[in-house]
Amino acid sequence: MMKKFIIILLGVLLFSLVWFLFIKEYDYQFRFRANHSPAMVQQELKKIESYSIFDSEPAVSYQQTDGYDALKQTLQFGERELDLLWELENQEDTVTNISLNVASGEKIKNRLALLNPFSRSEYIDSLENSFLKFGKELLIKQSAYKVQVIDSIVYSPALDCICKPAEDIKVENKAMQMVRDIGYLEDFQIAHRLKLTGYPFVKIRAWDQEAGTIDYNFCFPVNLAQDIRPNTFIEFQQFPATTSLKAIYNGNYRSSDLAWHELLSEAKNRDLKTSNLPLEIFWNNPKTGGEALSWKAEIFMPVKPEN
Repeated sequence: MMKKFIIILLGVLLFSLVWFLFIKEYDYQFRFRANHSPAMVQQELKKIESYSIFDSEPAVSYQQTDGYDALKQTLQFGERELDLLWELENQEDTVTNISLNVASGEKIKNRLALLNPFSRSEYIDSLENSFLKFGKELLIKQSAYKVQVIDSIVYSPALDCICKPAEDIKVENKAMQMVRDIGYLEDFQIAHRLKLTGYPFVKIRAWDQEAGTIDYNFCFPVNLAQDIRPNTFIEFQQFPATTSLKAIYNGNYRSSDLAWHELLSEAKNRDLKTSNLPLEIFWNNPKTGGEALSWKAEIFMPVKPEN
């Protein structure tokens, strides 16, 4: 009986060793928490190369999402690679539990080092320090903005406006492009003595999420009921009111697209169809400065009304 038990035990141990060394997909797992929802956390994780957490700066050579609950990445450090699987679990509206699974190209070597009880793994120590640093930097970045989703479905405002179109702009460069284009709108407004009827806004016309690019109209709402004509740079547009999910974003407008993903996640959770083409209304002029967290933007994501 004892012999049979020992044989079974050895078989289980051998199978476990083979599974750990040769079959298990990832070498190690780290766990930590982040602020905000998985949708917003995932967007920050996509920018991992902008964090100063590694000795050498990586390039993201592969990236794949699974909704807003997971993200797969491959980080390239010269000829060395790290494969990452981020699993995101929404604990509450303002907290996300993150499980980070890591694998490297030297799988056997690193896993043997993990099994050695007499020495610490430099590989794991280095990763642990890097991702501990990442978690701290992530929390610092996340403290610079807030997003609040309004529970009820609302109507976006109907708007008559003068607009400066922009095409094939990287999402992260939207605010910079707006700074370049605002002079066209201001010059046209002043030249024709137009009075603003609301706050400046951006209406997204196309959004390629895989490429991370957008086409949009940057607009000033004005009264167009007068004898004026558009020019080479300025278009006249009318946007009707649409049923929408709404969020309030506070923070630097360079990151306001985080609210888009929050609204897309909300639409998915509520089984609402959306055009994925948000409207952003900016209440503050960045030229006047001030604490970015006090800046406000209203974000409207068009949806079909619930039955």
